[in-house]
Amino acid sequence: MSKFRTYHPKLHRAVKRYTAIQYIIAVGVMLFLFLNMHSLSMEHQLIAVVTVVVMGIQNGFILSRAKVALAVEGPRLLAFPLLWIATGMGLAALVYTVSSIVSLLVLVNAVRHKNHRPPLHLVNEPENLA
Repeated sequence: MSKFRTYHPKLHRAVKRYTAIQYIIAVGVMLFLFLNMHSLSMEHQLIAVVTVVVMGIQNGFILSRAKVALAVEGPRLLAFPLLWIATGMGLAALVYTVSSIVSLLVLVNAVRHKNHRPPLHLVNEPENLA
C-alpha cells in the first residue's frame, strides 16, 4: 500500500467537457432503455445496450489518452446515430442524433484547440526591419 499512487492525469477543459457530455448521453440512453424496456423490441434493446457499452469503452480510451480514441470516436459518433435512425427508433433516434452531433462539434473544437499553435512572431522579417 505504501507504493500506491493515485491516477489523476491532467486533462484539458475541452476533454473534460466532452467526456461529461458523453456520460450525460450514456445516462440518457440507459434511462430510455430502463423506462421503455417492455415496449422496445429485442433489436432496439440490443442497440441501446451496445451503444452504452461502446460509449463507456470509448470514454475510458479518451480519459487514458489512448492514441486510438480519436480515430474511433469520430466514426462512432456518425455510425451509431445512423444505426438508431435505420432501425426506426423514432424520437429517441432524433434526440440521440442531435446529441451526437453536439458531441462531434465539441470534439472538433477540442481537437482544434489542441492543435492550435500561436501565430508566428515576425519581428525579424525583412518588411518589419525597415
